Amino acid sequence: MGRSVTPTFRAEVLGSGWNFDMFGWDCRTNGRPTPANVEQYRWSLNKSFQPGGVNFHVSDSRGVIPHVSTVRVIRQSTGEVVAESKAAMFEVV
Repeated sequence: MGRSVTPTFRAEVLGSGWNFDMFGWDCRTNGRPTPANVEQYRWSLNKSFQPGGVNFHVSDSRGVIPHVSTVRVIRQSTGEVVAESKAAMFEVV
């Protein structure tokens, strides 16, 4: 059997069109949770919903292309927001 591991950080992803979920923030693939890394994560997640992106099937099934507006990375042990990225009021993806 495997073991359960609680990630140090979690990412809360909110968007327009429909709400998203919480994910474990993997520092090996996403880097340390800095504002620049969180912005890059938000931008790449938005690109993945576009035609040709890996998550386009989600957009296609709902008939609307979701847009990630906010990503917050939170330290699990304290609940402290360590980094956040918010989209501009008008953003072209």
